[in-house]
Amino acid sequence: MKRLIFARHAKSSWSYPHLSDIERPLNKRGKKAAPIMGRALREQEMIPEAIFASPSVRTRKTSALLAKQLEFPLEEIEIVDSFYGADPEMVAQFAKGLDDHLSTVMLVGHNPTWTSMSYRLTGQHLGNLPTSGILVIDFKIEQWADLNDKGKRKALLIPRNFNCGGGQ
Repeated sequence: MKRLIFARHAKSSWSYPHLSDIERPLNKRGKKAAPIMGRALREQEMIPEAIFASPSVRTRKTSALLAKQLEFPLEEIEIVDSFYGADPEMVAQFAKGLDDHLSTVMLVGHNPTWTSMSYRLTGQHLGNLPTSGILVIDFKIEQWADLNDKGKRKALLIPRNFNCGGGQ
């Protein structure tokens, strides 16, 4: 079995209009929510063996906050430049190329792609994966190259269910 964990970055700040989109930091709510969501994953024993993140400031910080709660080494978070602005096909191809020794992998990125991946990989409409939201999908496959659209949603962790804000 293989498991993909899609984590959407935490809520970002719009307080710095001079910054480009990729440079936007997390706001207060985002800094609060990401660790709570990481603890929720840990409590449900959904621990990734690898974390890959978009290069944006908000995804890097979200990844670090999640990793800390998951006791995942920060220096092992891998930045994937192509996740910024990625489409679902690119993300699916990335996942198909993962090392088969890995069973559980976390991808930290952006909408609308992360929400679209739910439908693509499970056939279930998600509506919207909010900021700090986490979607876990299991696949009955032994090799990542066999990744298909027959995954099963294992969990959908929404920040408001953990008293750490809503999100968009």
